Amino acid sequence: MKQIEPKQTQLLHIAKSQCKLSDVEYRDLLAGHSKDKKTSSKDLTYSEADAVLNYFVKTLGFKIRTRGCNPLFLKDCNPLFSRPARARGPLPGNVTALPSPDQLKLIDALGAQVAWKYADGFQRWLAKYVKTDKIRTSAQASRCIEGLKGMLKNSKE
Repeated sequence: MKQIEPKQTQLLHIAKSQCKLSDVEYRDLLAGHSKDKKTSSKDLTYSEADAVLNYFVKTLGFKIRTRGCNPLFLKDCNPLFSRPARARGPLPGNVTALPSPDQLKLIDALGAQVAWKYADGFQRWLAKYVKTDKIRTSAQASRCIEGLKGMLKNSKE
């Protein structure tokens, strides 16, 4: 018989607290779903713990919340996104970091605050100072953000 896994024990205790079961009710529930009337989660087998968890989910309405992948928030999906770039270290030479959506939003917001002399002033500035017609990398986005911040600072002085 396979023993209970630590994650199952953790889930059982979380389910107990979420379903607001008293200690006596919880132990009665464990005894009802185990062969030898076990009253401790550590004594359960893998399959018995699975049966108790299924009971919590199907009957008592326990919802297992994962910290898993939400496609709208890529930071939850990939641990590389959750750490700052400095913590990851430099990228290999053949890898290019794309600009983040936050960087692009900040560039749009800063660009809208600058009073351009021409309708295509931002595009002209981008071509002259960032040396590109479109922001393609994270490094370009950083240079652009810092340049726009400097322009705003100088225009307010």
